[in-house]
Amino acid sequence: MFQVPVLLILYHRTDETHALFQEIKKIKPAQLFVAGDGPNPLIKNDYKHCVKARSVIMPEWDCDLKTFYKEEHLGKSKLVYQAISWFFEHVEEGIILFDDTIPNSDFFYYCEELLEKYRNNEEVMHIGGSYIQKKKRKDIYSYYFSAYAITWGFATWKSTWKYFNLNISEVSDEEADAVFTKYALGIKEKLYWNRVFNIFKKNQIAYWNYQYNFHIWRNNGLCVSPNVNLVKNIGIKSRRKGFRRLMRDTYQILPLKAPKIIERNRSEDKKLFKKSYNKAFFLMFFDWINNILGNEKKL
Repeated sequence: MFQVPVLLILYHRTDETHALFQEIKKIKPAQLFVAGDGPNPLIKNDYKHCVKARSVIMPEWDCDLKTFYKEEHLGKSKLVYQAISWFFEHVEEGIILFDDTIPNSDFFYYCEELLEKYRNNEEVMHIGGSYIQKKKRKDIYSYYFSAYAITWGFATWKSTWKYFNLNISEVSDEEADAVFTKYALGIKEKLYWNRVFNIFKKNQIAYWNYQYNFHIWRNNGLCVSPNVNLVKNIGIKSRRKGFRRLMRDTYQILPLKAPKIIERNRSEDKKLFKKSYNKAFFLMFFDWINNILGNEKKL
């Protein structure tokens, strides 16, 4: 039985939730937490789909199951924030997965090993499961350290999540600029992050994974990134080409070989920003602005 607590965050995707739960069943976590958003009143039959997705979660092993099901519709960012905060009211560390992701078996044991290894290291704040570059990274080590927290499937600690919130209005422009000066690898990258921050702050937008990454930067943190992809995002399969190209097959990573020093891989982060954030992620951000903002509640 797998001893690391696992949190599954879902909404109304029954088939995807079922596929993910099949992978979770293989490891049989002793503690399983499930959070679900409530139905959107603007979507026909959404209540039925939410109920069907939740009904997939039926552990057949000896499991401490806790649920956090919302009756009202919060939207993804607010649900994720509340769900992970609820998760860390009960545990000190754990794995977080979403209903549109499929991890391979190595992902869970990779997280387990690194949660223990870096538990008392304040600089390492996030253990990512995704490597979204086109080619596998060739290195003698199994993972590297990045400034970017890819959140399709990840592990972290209560100490990392502590003090995180979706409201960034308290952060001054001067503080944000200092953070971006430290982490941005060039003027173009700094301008990008300043623009994103200003849009969020001015419009009181909740977009949790960008704000979570900013939270890590404000606390001088780094993220573990695997040299091969361990989590496949199946939620983007029907999206435009710019999104679909982020889908990657998964590969085995065990046994792990750790880098000798904790140091940001700047060259890998430059590639990630250029090929992902500055292109597909930039499109995704403005796609969200155009299509979702009208239905998202302000903070």
